[in-house]
Amino acid sequence: MNAWLIYSDFESKRNKKYIEFYMEEGKKLDISIKLLIAEKIDIGVKDSKWFLSYKGEELLKPAFAICRMMYPMLTTHLENMGIRVYNNSFISDICNDKAKTYQFVAKTKVAIVDTTFCKKEFITDKLELIPFPSVIKSTDGHGGTEVFLLEKKEDIEVVLNSCHDKDVVIQPFVGKNHQDLRVYVIGNEIIAAVMRTAREGFKSNFCLGGEVSLYKLSSKEKDIIYKIINLFKENSTYGFGFVGIDFIIGDQGELLFNEIEDVVGSRMLYQCTDINVVKLYLEFIRKNLLEFKD
Repeated sequence: MNAWLIYSDFESKRNKKYIEFYMEEGKKLDISIKLLIAEKIDIGVKDSKWFLSYKGEELLKPAFAICRMMYPMLTTHLENMGIRVYNNSFISDICNDKAKTYQFVAKTKVAIVDTTFCKKEFITDKLELIPFPSVIKSTDGHGGTEVFLLEKKEDIEVVLNSCHDKDVVIQPFVGKNHQDLRVYVIGNEIIAAVMRTAREGFKSNFCLGGEVSLYKLSSKEKDIIYKIINLFKENSTYGFGFVGIDFIIGDQGELLFNEIEDVVGSRMLYQCTDINVVKLYLEFIRKNLLEFKD
């Protein structure tokens, strides 16, 4: 079985060992994984048909592709060509836009921080009216980037300089303990949960220096998470591939839905557990291909 693993050029260099791990685990499952650099892929329409070339050449279609970058158009294009992609285009489209994610997950009635959606054209006027403290996030930010805490009027200038050309979401500041929870999910199963605590500031992301520890979910918390998992399962052919569902820990210790990471990192999981998530993911994909034959 042949598969593609798609990364941007920059991320392929940063994740060299992780990519090699994918290839090693793939071999054990009789899956030959080829790395494709997104910048070297050309997609479009030719002779009224979808086409894809890599470094100027056509490739034999794989059994599946794993897209490790935020590129919904590419994911959709591959699916149009009959290639199964993990995560699929529905997940990629919804989860790489915070406003779309909140809009969609609100169907479950799980607790979400009050959120206002704001088009880039309206951001200057909206920020003049917000209460302090508030949190501003670009809708397409990733890994804690383009997230700003506004505590006074002077902070608005920083946001305008950074997000003037971006749609944003606006939220009241919640979570005095500066903690959030990442729940790793493969398919319809919870794999593990990791608590992240900010060392300084309000961002708890591991890549920004947050402390991490394994967290045992209560049955009530699992019920919340499965509501989200089932929503995506019901609205796309085969639901999640591999994602991280993130929650802010509220001031009463409650889970407040925050976002879903489509291109979820695994460093925290490997630091806190001995779970071989790549093996689990590839096993899931192989099983999923058999269950959902075209």
